Amino acid sequence: MRAIDKGGSPYKEIDEYQDAIPYLEKKIGLYCSYCEMSIKHVPEVEHKISRKNGGDWTAWSNLLLGCKYCNTRKAAKITPQNVGEYLWPDSDNTAVAFSYTNGIPKVNEDILSALDPTGICCEKAKNTYEMVGLGNIPIQKDDKDRRATSRNSAFIKARESLEGWRQIKDAPETYKSVMKTQIMITAVAEGFFLFG
Repeated sequence: MRAIDKGGSPYKEIDEYQDAIPYLEKKIGLYCSYCEMSIKHVPEVEHKISRKNGGDWTAWSNLLLGCKYCNTRKAAKITPQNVGEYLWPDSDNTAVAFSYTNGIPKVNEDILSALDPTGICCEKAKNTYEMVGLGNIPIQKDDKDRRATSRNSAFIKARESLEGWRQIKDAPETYKSVMKTQIMITAVAEGFFLFG
């Protein structure tokens, strides 16, 4: 889960939370704030504290972009009372909290335990992982969650790009420059930035 910097609110006031989409897109890109999947269709404005539980409808600090799968799984689980029990990509260093092993996300328990011996940060990371079903791999036919499929496709492309990069290590700088550009274009299109 990449950490994101939304910065301060770019607007004084908006009437509807959907009006925040262009601002969020400009600040963090069209990627799910949780699973990092590129949002290719309609992005969902995700309320950290759900509106149902008293979350502010349009406050910049309460808004992220989410994919359909993360937003649906998160639902109305977060309240003003339990919001501190989770890690948030716009306020916590979620980049160290999660990693990928063979394209599958996991909580970095060893790193988090070293950074925070109390275990609080690790517990928050586990709560976040479960909150959005980050590691869900659909097994049943009626589970339409495409995050694992998209993540696996991006992982394969990243591996192939790395292999291509290794093969041209002695090539002229012009070829390397073209390859770098292509790798960046692919990464931006696919999302899933923390492959390891």
